Amino acid sequence: MIKAILIDDEEIALDVLEILLKEIGGVSVLGKFQQAAEALERVAELQPEVIFLDIEMPGLNGLMAAEQLHLRYGKAEIVFVTAYKEYALHAFDVYARGYLLKPVSKERLAKLLSHYRSMPSLSVAESGGGDDAVLDRVAEPASLEQPLKLNVLGGLELFTGDGELLTWRTRKTKELFAYLWHHQGMPVYRHSILDALWPELAADRAQALFHTTMYHLRHTLKSAGYQEMVVFADERYMMRIEGIDSDVKRLEGRLREGREANPEELLSLYRGDYLELEHYRWAEARRDELRAAYVQALEQLLTQEQGMRREALLRKLVELEPYAHMHVYRLLLHLDAVGNGGAVLKVIEQLHHQVKEEMGPEITPAMQTLIKRYIPKK
Repeated sequence: MIKAILIDDEEIALDVLEILLKEIGGVSVLGKFQQAAEALERVAELQPEVIFLDIEMPGLNGLMAAEQLHLRYGKAEIVFVTAYKEYALHAFDVYARGYLLKPVSKERLAKLLSHYRSMPSLSVAESGGGDDAVLDRVAEPASLEQPLKLNVLGGLELFTGDGELLTWRTRKTKELFAYLWHHQGMPVYRHSILDALWPELAADRAQALFHTTMYHLRHTLKSAGYQEMVVFADERYMMRIEGIDSDVKRLEGRLREGREANPEELLSLYRGDYLELEHYRWAEARRDELRAAYVQALEQLLTQEQGMRREALLRKLVELEPYAHMHVYRLLLHLDAVGNGGAVLKVIEQLHHQVKEEMGPEITPAMQTLIKRYIPKK
């Protein structure tokens, strides 16, 4: 006998579903609730095996209620009952086993129950198609023997342990991954995610897009063999980051080494600013912080490096801070000191072009004195 509870704000819908379950047989209805909050208070006590849950309800709707029910009593399977087919995709994000469309037919309900009886361990995954769906088995968390490889300096690129570049269903799927990873395993409330990714949308529209995007993210990671990386607990979402090896993590390791850092490695790692090509506004503070730490590290290394290494460090500083005339001046002095007149002329040419286009640093008197040695005044 399958133990079940029913949650729907319409009393007649509860009665109809209960009648259908009795006609099919093999199901014991432990309780019927018109408010999800009431069910939350009783679910641990009743210990149901299946929860039939309406989505469109006042107050705590079904999608949010499902998350809370899973936290209160995670052993129960959740089946959504909804009049709106578009909610089917959203259901897969919140520990649902399947969904039924209203008006519920006896045949479809019997089919879903038959799947439950034959495969009781089914849980969250993706739809197999059709009007009603039974969901796939949840696999064990991904092995960390082959961590994902993540590049976030410049643009975002995510590779599997086998070197395959992951593609994203939508741009927001990619941004949701970046946002959760950006928080480095710290739990994030849903409203914070909505404010960051969909600040211009109304709350109900943003929430619907969030659930769809979360499904796409989990599906992308699962398809690559990395499951259960996004965890929901205590009304917050977090990403398991121990299975992700990132270029920024390696960079931070080099920055901590100070003057002991290898200049070549430090220069090669910084392919661009943090998530620079993705233009995520929520990443700006971290971008500025990391850039400032990187510039400081280069300045430290300049105090001890000579020759080609010094030139490479100076050129990187000019690239990062093109309006800082001190970087350009020190580069000119270095090139002049090593007798590389051709390189000096190229820097001067670029400098004049930038000044003309109002894109470069001011030419200081000291810089002008050095320039006159290479380009005499006519």
